[in-house]
Amino acid sequence: IMVFESDHHAISTSKEQASPALIRNAMTIDVEDYFQVSAFASHIPRDNWPSLPCRVEANIERILCLLDAKNIKATFFTLGWIAERYPNMVRRIVDNGHELASHGYAHLRASDQKSADFIDDITRSKALLEDIGGEKILGYRAPSFSIGSQNMWAMDLLLQAGYRYSSSIYPIQHDHYGVPDAPRFAFYPNGKDGLLE
Repeated sequence: IMVFESDHHAISTSKEQASPALIRNAMTIDVEDYFQVSAFASHIPRDNWPSLPCRVEANIERILCLLDAKNIKATFFTLGWIAERYPNMVRRIVDNGHELASHGYAHLRASDQKSADFIDDITRSKALLEDIGGEKILGYRAPSFSIGSQNMWAMDLLLQAGYRYSSSIYPIQHDHYGVPDAPRFAFYPNGKDGLLE
């Protein structure tokens, strides 16, 4: 059983360590704005991002209220670009007891980056989120689930950068992402000494 304990961010992989009081499901939220999704990349140039009206703050506030009403804790995979502009929103996520995790800095697909660019993006985002949120960042989700069989090297770089887990491989067949034969549950794509996916 994979258990994420929101109070300690500890990861447990054995049945002996699980108890009925622990959460056995994961609620995750990608913190990005509407104009940053990959589907709009050909329609909204990155240079226009700073001038576009953002909806993320109001939407995250709604989500936080909904989660609070049901006493649900979640992992918020947050873009560094967003965190830099809305640090109070990031602190609110953490203050409400949710896990803050990285979605990279600039919403660049891992599959479109060279390793040097990827490590720059993930370390920049991790440092920024840790500085704003005041907590160690353990998790990462690649934009558009863009880690797959062609770029498993990204897992090693995430581990080197200090991440403990990733939520970046989607076990489906899709025209832009997915690893259809990937396990549906937590696994170590590069072996037991590698990063947990």
